[in-house]
Amino acid sequence: MNRGLKFTRLLQILEKCSENIMYHDEINSVVQQFKQFHPIQVFDETKHAVDVVAEEYLEKATGDTQDLVPVDRIADGNCLYHSILLLINNPSVTTNELRVRTVIELITNENYYQTMYSQYIGPIDVTIKAICKNYTFSELYEIAARCNVLQCNIRSIYPKIDFQQYMVMWDNVFAPVPPIIANYDIAILWSHALNEENAREINNGTWNPNHFVPLVSRGIRNDSNNDSQST
Repeated sequence: MNRGLKFTRLLQILEKCSENIMYHDEINSVVQQFKQFHPIQVFDETKHAVDVVAEEYLEKATGDTQDLVPVDRIADGNCLYHSILLLINNPSVTTNELRVRTVIELITNENYYQTMYSQYIGPIDVTIKAICKNYTFSELYEIAARCNVLQCNIRSIYPKIDFQQYMVMWDNVFAPVPPIIANYDIAILWSHALNEENAREINNGTWNPNHFVPLVSRGIRNDSNNDSQST
């Protein structure tokens, strides 16, 4: 069984566990069997189309973002994982593997994540149950967990749209839990598949993100364009 099929099968098992009345114990049992997997740590920017809708949202973010470019990713519920795949640039890794590794990390350090983030986004066991279902949109827990999985810092950029003080947590830099040391930095933008006007129209005038895109430096994008022109 190749790597992709292995994690596809494992995600199917986790999804089945999530439907059990004792879902937490079932998920934990499966995770314990697969803790020997180690996170992928390779990071490399690659050539992709600019997400012009996300570019508008990035303009509404604060901080040093002028040199960042949002890269187009499919909006299928796995967009956070698609974003990570682009940034690590490892064709042998799949969204299923990343989702499984996230479940493993959250189960392994469950008490830590519950203490740190439950006040903002609710109990972690409910989130773990949701993550076990493929194509489920990601939340803050998963961004935080990915830092440990990839051993990197993740800059989470949230547009200043209908921004409330508690949302500062979403617009933040997340780091691995000590003693893990970050080997590199990546950036992710909370976005929407539609522009702000259309997004509000379908949500009773309220804007909420439903998409993630990866951010790379503008210099890298320019290099990519130059490469394309020279071929």
